[in-house]
Amino acid sequence: MTDFIITEDCPKNAIEFDKRILDTKACYDYLFKQKWPNGFICKECSHTKCRISARNLYICTQSEHNQYFR
Repeated sequence: MTDFIITEDCPKNAIEFDKRILDTKACYDYLFKQKWPNGFICKECSHTKCRISARNLYICTQSEHNQYFR
């Protein structure tokens, strides 16, 4: 089971989605806010700083634990 559940602020239809998610960066920003509404928190060590890899993985700067959107 995944711990990523969108509970609110979800586009209701394709037209609303297209208006809000204009490009890839906007899509990743939206997903980031849904997964970490209070900012990044590593699920392995609870550290709050991360870097983003070339494959758009969020990597904790302390534990090097990879996290992504599931």
